[in-house]
Amino acid sequence: MALINETNQQYYAGAQGFTVQDAAGQQDFTFTFDTNLVFGDSNPNNVDYALNNFKLYHSTNGLTYTEIGDPAGPYAPYTVSGNTIQLAAVVPQNEIVVCQLKRLDGGSYGARDAYGTTTEKNYGSYRYVKLNDIVNNFIVAYVGAGKLIPSVKRTDLIFHAKRALQEFSYDTLKSIKSQELTIPPSLSVVIPQDYVNYVRMSWIDMQGVQRIIYPANNLTDAPYRTPTQDQSGLPIQDNFGQNVQGSSITQERWVNNNPNFIDQAFNQEQYNAGLDWWGYEWGYGGMWFWGYGQLYGNDP
Repeated sequence: MALINETNQQYYAGAQGFTVQDAAGQQDFTFTFDTNLVFGDSNPNNVDYALNNFKLYHSTNGLTYTEIGDPAGPYAPYTVSGNTIQLAAVVPQNEIVVCQLKRLDGGSYGARDAYGTTTEKNYGSYRYVKLNDIVNNFIVAYVGAGKLIPSVKRTDLIFHAKRALQEFSYDTLKSIKSQELTIPPSLSVVIPQDYVNYVRMSWIDMQGVQRIIYPANNLTDAPYRTPTQDQSGLPIQDNFGQNVQGSSITQERWVNNNPNFIDQAFNQEQYNAGLDWWGYEWGYGGMWFWGYGQLYGNDP
């Protein structure tokens, strides 16, 4: 996993803002997204403007935002060099400039709906560093005359880099974090910024109990071949010498399965007592369910 260089606002909202601190104002703004800025044109009325993967906004108070790009506006046209945007005029002190990464369908910071409309290419961009890059960076920083290591074979560095990955698998990769998220109508959420891989996914029922969500492809599989067999278990061949294919018992059972046995979506009787019979009575000043726990112990 690479170092996380983006702020939460950059990662989740795809936005980065600058409040001008210099009393003389500021005209150049350099943005540090993991996603590089793509620039076509600053004028929304031009065809090439659709090539931009960002929108640029200006605010005098942090509440109301106006998109920069209107030829009649004070700061357009602007130019882009790398990830640095140069406006046509200087922005005064204490005023705000925001760069908002966008999808193909837009993303308007001025309407305050930037959150959730960021470009997907920004997500997960921190996760991987190539082993080759690690070795190259080490050579540049530590190998050579006057440096920590005067000379070393590249094959030796690769060996120790791979050993470091093994040590990570023993220690660091065993670290687990958890996050509770509410699933929106789109049925999709952005993975956390420091995500490496998932260990478990669960949904929470009305009692606050975690119910594990099992991925379907981990529970069953679709066989590539389903040869018909004789009583001895040997595949049967047709007139052309090829195995005769039958239907898949695995798929048939999977299609007709009862999801309650997979995702633990038990009914009230099963949940409260683990039985088809349950009830309650009054005792010790309160109501309790005599079905609770009676499947456990030496004498259930």
